[in-house]
Amino acid sequence: MIPDQDLDPLGYLAASRFGVDYLYPLQRFVAANVLDAGSYEGGFRQLALLPTGFGKSLCFQLPALLLPRPTVAVYPLLALMEDQRRRLEEVGLASAVFRGGMEEGERRRAEKAVESGEAKLVVTNPESLKGRLLDFLKSQGISHLAIDEAHCVSEWGESFRPSYLELGPVAEALAPPALSAFTATASPRVLESVAKHLFRGSPWSLVQGDPDRPNISYSVARSLSRERALEGLLRREGRPAIVFASSRDGVQILAERLQARLATTELRFYHAGLTREEKTRIESWFMESLTGVLVTTCAYGMGINKKNIRTVIHYESPPSIEAYLQESGRAGRDGRPSRAILLATPLGPRAREDEGEVARARREALEAYASTRGRCRREALLSMLGAELSAPCTGCDVCEGREDLVVEGEAEISAFLAANPRRFDEGEARRLLAGRPGEPPKAGASGSLAHWREEDIRVALGLARGMGIVREAAAWPWKGRLQPGLSKARAREKAAIPPPPAPHRRASWLFPAS
Repeated sequence: MIPDQDLDPLGYLAASRFGVDYLYPLQRFVAANVLDAGSYEGGFRQLALLPTGFGKSLCFQLPALLLPRPTVAVYPLLALMEDQRRRLEEVGLASAVFRGGMEEGERRRAEKAVESGEAKLVVTNPESLKGRLLDFLKSQGISHLAIDEAHCVSEWGESFRPSYLELGPVAEALAPPALSAFTATASPRVLESVAKHLFRGSPWSLVQGDPDRPNISYSVARSLSRERALEGLLRREGRPAIVFASSRDGVQILAERLQARLATTELRFYHAGLTREEKTRIESWFMESLTGVLVTTCAYGMGINKKNIRTVIHYESPPSIEAYLQESGRAGRDGRPSRAILLATPLGPRAREDEGEVARARREALEAYASTRGRCRREALLSMLGAELSAPCTGCDVCEGREDLVVEGEAEISAFLAANPRRFDEGEARRLLAGRPGEPPKAGASGSLAHWREEDIRVALGLARGMGIVREAAAWPWKGRLQPGLSKARAREKAAIPPPPAPHRRASWLFPAS
């Protein structure tokens, strides 16, 4: 039943224009703040911390239809801008998109749509909010400036996208009655940074929902070969699935290798360096796929509304807890059970050369999450955001008793070297660990890693050397041969791995041929 337009204009628009029968109280609260902003002296500023899949876009789309002047929505990625335009178009709402590289005719059509009132929503990115566009929006006057994925002000503005730091001065220049910043997850430190850069000392309100996603089960997988572990996860876990990696070249190479390992064509890669046509093709394929795997950088994810993603795997660690929760929150937006898995190696992610003190602290917080054992994952994630677990854990590897207490491959390599100290060089050890076809594996002997690919064993031996549990003999006549390294306790200390705790007692690409 569609609500009465006079008694409940927000509910009426949600049902009649967007097909949404129910608005959450926090959605109504945020939207009401926008509509009432003109009654506050100096306007109203709010930071809305709402869970992924909560429907943040409705919080500014609905008021946009009721406000006298345009709403400007700022997105970090072109993919999000296009996704927003497409979704508005699907419900018959016009928007004006402004981005870099527009032809003059295209820009003029967008400007006329705003001038005529046809387009109530302006969609753009931080880099475009200057010069001609800024002057044009000032001349029109805007009612609401909405910054989506506002954590990027802290994540990116302080590093490689300085245009984010200019959003505060832009907001002052536009002087909208309502200024809203939206994000799904942010620690108190990130919230402080966002407020400092966007609100610039003006009063603001925090609207916060529960950051817990009860339908997502969190876990950490530990292996001396991440690629082997990833292959196994993609064979076992539900699809569609997203695999996050850190670099453009990395996602392309990983996608190619996974396609060969899994013998599948239902796998693509995605990153910001693709052409617009390539991005559109991949987005359309993944949106429709029920069994696909997308290997991607952070360029795909934020705000793109694919609701049935069952599994999100981080092949490489993101830079912070906030980034991890943002990206893992792509899973299960339809409310159904889903998995978020972080692949961890004992040595952890490498520090960047230009890493500052704040960036290092945030990376180390994620390392602590990955390496700590025996503590509920959900409780750990929420505590790092300054929140508490308000109900029993609804799913994580620790509370479900399936936590990896050992690193996959470590015991077999350690046992083999203990049984064969200084007998084999790395190449010989690799071949012997792989064993002969049909030979039954035996602990500490040939074939103990017979179920591994030889390439994965090579990677595992290299990582074991970095951990200190494997080392080469330096003296003749054993020079170059492998032997056990440090004691297990010393090796764990060197690799910063805490020892296993007491038992936990808590209840409960590739582009298809055209």
